[in-house]
Amino acid sequence: MRLTLLPLCLAAATAPLCAQWDLRLELPRPSGQNLPQTLISGTGQLAAGDFDTGKGFIASVNHQIFQVGPLLKLEGGLEYSQFTADGRLATGATAQGTKLKQQGAGLGLNAQLWVPFVGIAGEIGLIQRFQRYTVDTAGAGSAKDLSRTWLRVGARWRIPSVVVHPYLAASYQQPVTKDRPVKVGSASDLATYFAAQGSGQEFERLWTFGVGVSF
Repeated sequence: MRLTLLPLCLAAATAPLCAQWDLRLELPRPSGQNLPQTLISGTGQLAAGDFDTGKGFIASVNHQIFQVGPLLKLEGGLEYSQFTADGRLATGATAQGTKLKQQGAGLGLNAQLWVPFVGIAGEIGLIQRFQRYTVDTAGAGSAKDLSRTWLRVGARWRIPSVVVHPYLAASYQQPVTKDRPVKVGSASDLATYFAAQGSGQEFERLWTFGVGVSF
C-alpha cells in the first residue's frame, strides 16, 4: 500500500513544476517619491498628499523555460504594470491637484525553488521595465520614458487543486541601480526634482501581494 501511494505523493509534490503557463495579478505598494510635507520658509506647504506612496497593479504571464529536477524551475514572462500617486502642489496662492503615473511593459526571468510536499516556493528574478513616467498638474503634464532593471524577491503558496494550480504570492522589488532623490526644500528644488524624473528619482521600491494560477 505504501509503495502504491508513493508515486501519488511525488506527483502531488511536483505538480506545480509540470505547469507550463503562469498567470498572475499583483497589487503593489510603490514608494520612494521622496516628496514630504515640505514647508516653504516655515509658512506655506509646497507638497501635500500621498506622493511618497502609491497604488496600482501588475499583470503578468509567464512560461516555463526549463526545470532542473523536481524542485527548481526557470520561467520567462511579459508584464504590464501601472503605479500612481496623488497629491497637491502649491502654485502661487493655490494648491493644484497633481497625479504621478508610471506605466508600461516589462520582460522578466524568474526562478522558483520549491519546498517538497508543502506547496511553498521561494522566487528570485529580474524584470526589465520599459515605462513612461508622467506628471500631471491641473491638466498640464510632462512625461519621460524609463528603462530600468528591477530585482524581484518573493514567495508563493500553492492552494491544493487538481486541474489547475491557484496560488498566493508576495514579493519585494527594487531597481538594481538608482540615484538618490533630490532633497526638496523650495519651489526651485521641486522643479529640479521633476526635471530629474526618469533618471532614478521615480518610484524606487515596492511590495506586492497577489494571486495567480498555473496550468
